[in-house]
Amino acid sequence: MIAFKNNRPLLQTGHCVISDYGAEWMEGVLLEAAEAAGTTLPFSAEVARAVMLYLEHECPLHAVPLEYLFARIRKMLEQVGLPLIAAHLRVQTPPVDIRLDSLAGEEPLPLFFYTELNARLEDLRRMGLTTYRFSGKKRCSLLLGSRRRACPAQRAALAELDAFLNHAC
Repeated sequence: MIAFKNNRPLLQTGHCVISDYGAEWMEGVLLEAAEAAGTTLPFSAEVARAVMLYLEHECPLHAVPLEYLFARIRKMLEQVGLPLIAAHLRVQTPPVDIRLDSLAGEEPLPLFFYTELNARLEDLRRMGLTTYRFSGKKRCSLLLGSRRRACPAQRAALAELDAFLNHAC
């Protein structure tokens, strides 16, 4: 088995340190800034890869404060002639994956599930993590509805879960 060392520095926000991030996250951040600016960024993948190359090969720090990284990206965007996108760049963390099916396995009753999910989201927010990716929604709705397969009750549980996630985030 061959293992390659990840040369990217850790991202630091509040009391959290993040090691799992990539060019896809950075491209999403850049595209969001371009959309907020009312413009397009045709080479977003290349710009994101350039940021990752800098972090992997040129950045001398072992941990980079998230605000510092975004200030550097803003400055780079301004220098390459994209000041409007730079002005709309929002500091955000890479998405944290929340496995809803795992949580539903621990807390199979909806009341306890939603209480625990809300508590976990609040803990993440206190630590400075504000972007989430929810996985296992369908299986979660099956577990919460005590179902083995899709049915109207499961679809209702899934709709309730979606509504909760839209409101909580």
